[in-house]
Amino acid sequence: MPGSPRTRPAKPALSRESIVAAALGLVDELGTAAVSMRRVATAVDTAPASLYVYVADRQELMALAHDLAVAGVGLPTDADGNWRTRLELLVERTVSALAAHGDIAAVGLTDLTPGPNSLRITEEMLRLLRVGGVADEACAWAADLFGQYIASSALEEAAWRREQFPGAVTVRLDAVHAALPVEDYPTIRALAPLLTSGDSASRAAWKLRVLIDGILAQPR
Repeated sequence: MPGSPRTRPAKPALSRESIVAAALGLVDELGTAAVSMRRVATAVDTAPASLYVYVADRQELMALAHDLAVAGVGLPTDADGNWRTRLELLVERTVSALAAHGDIAAVGLTDLTPGPNSLRITEEMLRLLRVGGVADEACAWAADLFGQYIASSALEEAAWRREQFPGAVTVRLDAVHAALPVEDYPTIRALAPLLTSGDSASRAAWKLRVLIDGILAQPR
């Protein structure tokens, strides 16, 4: 007697990769704080206990999701320019990749366990700094500084992406500055037009340029 026809499609096989991808998808939709093991389990159609066969806990899962977010970052090549141009491009690509996934960059500020994709990016950053003549001691600390810069910049860019009308943020800040009593905040009032000047790309490029200039200024 022939078997009864399937009434629902077969459930995809559970894997570490599918679990991490589901977690990152939930970050995109809900933000990191809302991603729980139970929600991830529901997304992959399994019981929460089944996830622990593949990941130790939520912290490890979020670290893996963070690493997946930068998996597509391409390393610049010689055709992209000199060492500094390539370093700036690599940082910009990493910021953009993280910003595309909501606030996943926040994980990089609290979790110090980098995955293979993050390590690949760090390796190239350190290599480029050494090519640029930066002393090893400065290179080592610069990696930490770049990590903080990338995370904070990605969070800022993600916030701008969520804003339907980015110009509205500037308008609100201008209004706040204009309402401050000049006798208490004379410097803010004097610089108010400049505090919100320029577009996000120009400001980001300036910050990165100042950061690299500061590293290069260290004794060699």
